[in-house]
Amino acid sequence: MTQHTRTTFTRARDLLAHSVQYLRSVRDLLDDARGREHSERVQMLLTSFETEQRNLLGALERYQQDAAARSLDTFAQYSVELPEPVSGPDEPLSTLTLTQWLLGLNQHLIDMFEELAEHATSTQTREMFGAMAEQVRSHDRRLSKEYQRFEDL
Repeated sequence: MTQHTRTTFTRARDLLAHSVQYLRSVRDLLDDARGREHSERVQMLLTSFETEQRNLLGALERYQQDAAARSLDTFAQYSVELPEPVSGPDEPLSTLTLTQWLLGLNQHLIDMFEELAEHATSTQTREMFGAMAEQVRSHDRRLSKEYQRFEDL
């Protein structure tokens, strides 16, 4: 049974910092997975997914740096149950299990950003979280397309 930790955030800035740290953890898990023995197809997909995850992480880090202070300091009480710690993909790793694992981890961010956009009190904050949710959804579509390309090989 997975251990969970209930965490409460009170500002948009804190939620964004959590999201960046969460994506860094996912990136580290992908790095760890690359260090193990896998089929050539899985290794190639891991390389591709690492690049995509770095791009997503970079986008959220830019939001963190460039967003208006007023939006970041907006009260955004949000309580979430997080798995502690986030675990790597199950072995043996296949292109399908890798894709499902990564999409599942990203779904946490989509759900969080969509809920925050829905309940935001200001238009600016609603648009910020809505844009972040769309960024992650777009990222997941790229991952799915990349997976499909590898299956078509």
